[in-house]
Amino acid sequence: MDNATLQGFLNKGLIDVGGDDTKLEKLSQTAKDLAGVLKKNPSKALSYSLIAFDPGAPEDDPVVQEALAALQNRWATYRNTFATTPNAVIRAILLDALVDAAEEDDRVGVCFVASARNALPLLPVDNERDIWIGIVEQVERRVDARAEEEWATPETISVPAMKYEVPTFTAPEVMIGEASASDLQAGMQAAAGPSYQSPGQGAVATNGNQYWPHQNQLQPWVYEFGTRSGTAIAAAINAAMAEIEVRQPDLAEPFSKLATVVSGYVDNTLKSISVATAGLQRRTNLLWWREALYSPSAGKSYRELLPSVAAALMALDLFKAVPLFSPASVSAFLSEAVLHLQGTGDHGKRPVRDLVAEAQNHSDLASLRATAALLAAAPDGRGPLLALIGHPARIDAQNADDFQRLTGVPAASELDAVAWAGWLFRELQASKATKDASPAKRRSAKKN
Repeated sequence: MDNATLQGFLNKGLIDVGGDDTKLEKLSQTAKDLAGVLKKNPSKALSYSLIAFDPGAPEDDPVVQEALAALQNRWATYRNTFATTPNAVIRAILLDALVDAAEEDDRVGVCFVASARNALPLLPVDNERDIWIGIVEQVERRVDARAEEEWATPETISVPAMKYEVPTFTAPEVMIGEASASDLQAGMQAAAGPSYQSPGQGAVATNGNQYWPHQNQLQPWVYEFGTRSGTAIAAAINAAMAEIEVRQPDLAEPFSKLATVVSGYVDNTLKSISVATAGLQRRTNLLWWREALYSPSAGKSYRELLPSVAAALMALDLFKAVPLFSPASVSAFLSEAVLHLQGTGDHGKRPVRDLVAEAQNHSDLASLRATAALLAAAPDGRGPLLALIGHPARIDAQNADDFQRLTGVPAASELDAVAWAGWLFRELQASKATKDASPAKRRSAKKN
């Protein structure tokens, strides 16, 4: 889209470089310089956007001065071409820078689209509407595609096979026992008789069979022989068996590794299932929230609150329940949830300044003020309404001039409860995107 945004402003007659292509190139280079600033520090995207949208942006705003300095650096004599501060030129190069940076960083896209959806309907940009429609839709399609992907629930969940290298096991080692031959021989000799070895002088008692195997003693000898030989043989066998030892391989380490692999595999599988079904679970939780109509931030039913207070809390509670990248349908879901409250359709529009003042002071919106203070810095130049809500002591929201200067919202602007909820939700998303895009956050993310 090189020069496409700038060319759109030229074609509409909103900026005039006298047909000099070299001057257009200087503007393009300035836009690239500012895009480089955004890519290094995406947290500037919100303030850049709010100035780019506003035809009446104040000349002393820090963003305007930053853009003028960048233009001066590329085009030292620009004042000779433009009699006054070239507000349209500044807005065009800021817009071109935002579109360029959003192509590389979706957080910039979130800031840009959210701010555009809030501010453009209230600002006098009818003669630029054709330019804005195409640009906003282009960036929104890209951001929405990423959000839809993160919210999608796949039809099937693919889990890779578990990888485990089976170790080589050694066979059990068997240590065989041996019977004592001398003991068995002595036992068998004793069973066979006689009672003495080498009868006569020096005879050794065997404590053996007292019978002899001759004719008159054969039967008792056989009985005694069987008893004694069986005992000797059994003793030899038992002695040999008692010495047998089976040494099993050490399976502690292989089983420990297997348990670790299985545990990791199950853990990763559960994580895959959790990630794959996160979108479905998120949608289920949102449906429950809408039907319950209970505010976790306030600890009470939305029906107990004023419609505008309930709408603001619903925006906050939904913001806390969804990730940064959420489909455009989430804003529509919020609108339907607010309409679901009894009585919200019976209340007309209220001045935006009154709604901000209510958010600054109402006791039930303390959680909104706390969140706003964390996400948005105290007002210093153009910023979101959250800056006023989170830092009420810094500016009186009822002061029309200061209110418009710091927010860009025309003092007479009015919103109903549904639109107010949508506005706050988008600002919360945009402010979170800039917070997540801060240099400190990005360094922390890289370390983790």
